[in-house]
Amino acid sequence: MAYEVTATRRRPQRFEDLVGQEFVAATLKKSIQSGKIAHAYLFSGPRGCGKTSTARILAKALNCQSDTKAVATPCCACTACSEITKGSSMDVIEIDGASNTSVNDVRQIKDEVQFPPQSCRYKIYIIDEVHMLSTSAFNALLKTIEEPPPYVIFIFATTELQKVPATIKSRCQQFNFRLVAIEQVKNLLSEACGELGLQAEDEALYWIARESTGSIRDAYTLFDQVAAFSDGFITYEKIRDKLGLVGVDRLNEIFDKCCDADTEAVINTLDEYLQAGVSIEQLISNSADYVRSLLLLKNGVKKEALLGQSPERYSSKVLECWNSIQMERALSLFLQLYRDIRYSLSPRFELELAFSKLCWLKQYVSPAEVKKAVDAAKNLLLKGEMHVEQPAPAASLRPNFQVAAATEQRLEQSSGKPAAAENFRKPDGMPTFSALNKAFENAGGTSDASSSGESEYSNADYPPMDEPPEIPPSEEDFSNSFSYGGALPPEQSVAENLSVEDLKNRLVAEFSRRDDGFTASAVMQAEKWELKENSVTAIVDTVFKLKQLEKQKTVIAGLLSEICRKTITFTPLFKSGEQQSPEINVVPEKVDMICKMFRGSIVGGKI
Repeated sequence: MAYEVTATRRRPQRFEDLVGQEFVAATLKKSIQSGKIAHAYLFSGPRGCGKTSTARILAKALNCQSDTKAVATPCCACTACSEITKGSSMDVIEIDGASNTSVNDVRQIKDEVQFPPQSCRYKIYIIDEVHMLSTSAFNALLKTIEEPPPYVIFIFATTELQKVPATIKSRCQQFNFRLVAIEQVKNLLSEACGELGLQAEDEALYWIARESTGSIRDAYTLFDQVAAFSDGFITYEKIRDKLGLVGVDRLNEIFDKCCDADTEAVINTLDEYLQAGVSIEQLISNSADYVRSLLLLKNGVKKEALLGQSPERYSSKVLECWNSIQMERALSLFLQLYRDIRYSLSPRFELELAFSKLCWLKQYVSPAEVKKAVDAAKNLLLKGEMHVEQPAPAASLRPNFQVAAATEQRLEQSSGKPAAAENFRKPDGMPTFSALNKAFENAGGTSDASSSGESEYSNADYPPMDEPPEIPPSEEDFSNSFSYGGALPPEQSVAENLSVEDLKNRLVAEFSRRDDGFTASAVMQAEKWELKENSVTAIVDTVFKLKQLEKQKTVIAGLLSEICRKTITFTPLFKSGEQQSPEINVVPEKVDMICKMFRGSIVGGKI
């Protein structure tokens, strides 16, 4: 007897033999048992998943002679079943759609359906790859499919359902076939080994099942090839050596060196593999599969059917060295490399470059991680955990400002550093950046690079504002002091205890806290401040300062009123003390046009 390949020898003969298509088998069996048989079926799905086999099983079930009517389980022993299995039945016609695409071929079918079946119950037309028919041929079939004779049944099979016209789909019962799970394919291969008297390792069968990508016919074809050179015992090592695979052991070796950042050893190992006859495409494919398995293990997936190997065979060193994001980066690198080598100047150069990149992969930081760190720093800064401490609002202060100033000056002299730097502290949880470390050091604070981890100075060096200072003040410190923390007599005004310089310093501090540097600078440089009952005046020497103070006149008056606890007006004067603003030159037309175009304004300078 002639040799028969495994795919043909193990073709399913009953609905129960279909693997991975339980929905199709159950639906067809129920329709036969209930006598609700359609006049047209459309089977679609990937290659090698059982479409043609199911069509033959359905033909045998409808024409089986073991009963007077159609049966859900054909006997596979009667004349009709035997002829259908061999493909010699006169009433079950199999047509290759790719070879019979014209209208003339469809016209022949239309002529034949007028004659009843010779020996079977139904005349069945099985048209494989039906999507290859021309548009005219499809149109010629429409009427025949819609209203065929009661003894005619059409079964269409296709791998490209989208190419079948909607007019054909609407006249057929559609069944979508799925790819078969790797575990089921592996079990089928084990049964095939038992029939042939072969021994096989599970690892080798899993590899064949994964290479088949869910197609049973592809799995049987590859199985026959492997069995031919395995001498009765199929092992993964034989498959690796004969088919030029790299293998998980060799991949562990080269990826361990990548984790050690030993580029020289990695390049030398690559050269050994290529000299041994491993193709670049195969090495890239095996490396991508290896990294994918590592990524699954990193995420807790240990199912052997998905990994293709036992989880213990993978390098624990690589699993510890790279995190999930870095493994995703490595996988995308190999996937892109496989697409690029087709148009590359040298595929080998591309491969060596990819493995060179893997040597520094553990230093890779994803944009998402950088954003997360920056957001964390932003949140800490917005909460005010890293700041130069500012005075509290006026309503809650009870200090002697002259004493505090003297204390600050003495501490600066003793430490040799600005007092503001003493209060500049780094919050807990701040991400480490070299630029920030330098900023902390320049400001007199601490950085992560410091050995002690703490600043030489701390906030404890400064007494709280609401407590007495540790350094006793001298008499000179009290000479121009003011205080309004306690209850004031009704007839005594706060303004009487405040000097004009104090009011000026309070305004500068407040506008600095509000990040209004222009106004703070204008207040600081204003001269000849004068407080008269309910009004304050100040003189400036430039137009810009005058305009800035006039712009903030209401705000300054409100702050002065809050400090003095009574209504105060503020009036900025220019040079000689005139309240009128000096004459301002007319802005040239071109300058005005530029300001309008860029939505800007002129803040100073001569025109």
